[in-house]
Amino acid sequence: MAVLDAYVRTTGKFKDLLGKLPSAGVPERFTFEFLKTLDFKSSNDRMMIQVLKGIGFLDSNGVPTSIYKAYRNPKEGPRVLAKALREAYSDLFLANTNAHRLGIKDIKGIIATKISKGSNVVTDIAKTFKAMAELAQFSEPEPVPEEIEAVAEETPETPQSPEALAAARLSHPSFHYNIEIHLPTTTDISVYNAIFKSLGENLL
Repeated sequence: MAVLDAYVRTTGKFKDLLGKLPSAGVPERFTFEFLKTLDFKSSNDRMMIQVLKGIGFLDSNGVPTSIYKAYRNPKEGPRVLAKALREAYSDLFLANTNAHRLGIKDIKGIIATKISKGSNVVTDIAKTFKAMAELAQFSEPEPVPEEIEAVAEETPETPQSPEALAAARLSHPSFHYNIEIHLPTTTDISVYNAIFKSLGENLL
């Protein structure tokens, strides 16, 4: 199914259940009796099992899958849950790649186009998805563009030879002015000072 239609009515309790799975043992079958040992005793709590089946944590017989066991790893659990949600709600992510960041209203709008259910049920489905998404880790390291990697791997440019620099100058000609000054022979230093002062005022 492209959008999981299983849901829970109390999302807070379901988040509590997901928080307990890493420290709880792995049962042979995940039954209502097992839920009771985790202190989920309401008849409505049975709906949690259907959601766990829907996201691939349990098989059709309630047997914990490899996904369930991988989720129990505290470091990997949030990413495992994110991957499970992307698969269980693939149409939701097809409509918006950042579906996990949407508000309930927007999530409902997408789900309503995929599932023929009443408004209240669609709301519960959206809230169930949102509750799980808040516990998942969707972000991945941004890939480095190939162009940047290529530039980073290039060796520093070697200094150019004198011949190459000379050729570069010829290809980009510039103008230079040489000014010759013939100073008079004198022992009066004020004469030289006056000359250089005039040069400074008129040439700089």
